[in-house]
Amino acid sequence: MKFKISFFIILSFLFFTSCQDVIELEVPDGEVFLVVDGWMTDQDGEKQVLLSTTANYFDNKTAPTVENALVVLFDENGVVDTLEEVSSGKYITEYQGEVGRHYHIYIRTDSGEEYESNPEELKYVSSIAAVHSEFREETTFEDEGYYMSIDTEEPLGVGDFYRWKQYVNDTLLNEPFDLLYASDEFVDGNPIIGFDVTTEPLKLGDDYRIQQLSISKEAFDFFTQLQTQTAFVGSLFDSPPAALEGNMISVGSTNKNVLGYFGVSGVSEIGTLIE
Repeated sequence: MKFKISFFIILSFLFFTSCQDVIELEVPDGEVFLVVDGWMTDQDGEKQVLLSTTANYFDNKTAPTVENALVVLFDENGVVDTLEEVSSGKYITEYQGEVGRHYHIYIRTDSGEEYESNPEELKYVSSIAAVHSEFREETTFEDEGYYMSIDTEEPLGVGDFYRWKQYVNDTLLNEPFDLLYASDEFVDGNPIIGFDVTTEPLKLGDDYRIQQLSISKEAFDFFTQLQTQTAFVGSLFDSPPAALEGNMISVGSTNKNVLGYFGVSGVSEIGTLIE
């Protein structure tokens, strides 16, 4: 079998290297869209909204940021804060969200384009009762190291959705397979014990922290699309990634698509040192 595979690779190499004609493709630039990445929580401290624009598919540069925009946070009673731009494309607020309130943002760019997010309710989230570390030896499917799990409880009533954000030594785990989210469809109203949350092992001395967030059904669907287009691709037969439209819409005279998401969450947090 190894001989057949090697022979096929050699034939393929000879075939492709024998073609020396250079074909230059004129790929037109796509339409530029606003991209929004923001979240409101019930925690103390800074919350941020990041604004950028889409870039050409073959452009390896960082996506351009959007400066000098007006970003306003609303609840159902009106304006609660105007965000401050602290660096290029980064807008922050110290406002602390309240469980049960509905929040959305309004954006007006320097060129006068207007956008807003669909309102979302900031929902209560159960606390994380405990976090555990378990040392596992190397196997065919796992590397040696410490793997983390949590204990929590799911309130009675179908229709809750969750996301977990994990930090190791204050660095967010942000690879495609680190995107961890779930619905309560099969665990409604039950305690959740020993729920595995890490895919890569930690080591002795690592400072580990995990946040449990309540999210909306719309956010759950958005993360599902995001992970499908990032973690579960890699074959020539996969569909090309598509622009992910979230809960942002254009308003006023603006008639452009807008990408990204502005969500709201209750947050429970716990941490431990791997000793």
